[in-house]
Amino acid sequence: MRAKFWFTILAVAMLAAFVAPPLAGAETAKGRIVYHFFKVERTEVGDVPGHGIGVADGRGLTSFDTGEVASTLFKLMFDYTNGTGPFQCYGITTFEDGSAKVSKFQGTTTALPGGISTFKATYTYIKGTGRFEGITGTGSFTGKRTAPLTPGGPADCYLDFTETYTLPAR
Repeated sequence: MRAKFWFTILAVAMLAAFVAPPLAGAETAKGRIVYHFFKVERTEVGDVPGHGIGVADGRGLTSFDTGEVASTLFKLMFDYTNGTGPFQCYGITTFEDGSAKVSKFQGTTTALPGGISTFKATYTYIKGTGRFEGITGTGSFTGKRTAPLTPGGPADCYLDFTETYTLPAR
């Protein structure tokens, strides 16, 4: 019985190796995203003063340490009390050749005196297109909103990131 179990495990492993696409080596990238939120919708929860939930849309440019630049679109959901709290975000980074990386972020915003905020998050790649088809990987960032929010005004921000990802061999 034990031999049959190990034979089954070996057969499944060999099949997985044959069917799964081979992966190229892991790549690491660093860079900065400079962006602003151009649409923010917020509503008070009503349980404690300053507790609000909402959504925001942001857009900006991502500069990689390789010199490549791409546009990035963010769709953010937040749950803040007095400007501090968790957020979840989806990001789509699109390159000049039309290839894109789609990621999902989990993070925290911390409000500081003077209307400035800091951000910290981790993310996972959930999809890629073009040259990033089949991407897997993770990353993290820290960042800051550089000026207080103003009614109807954009929220200018930057994020410094490091990521490691793998692509299927082509």
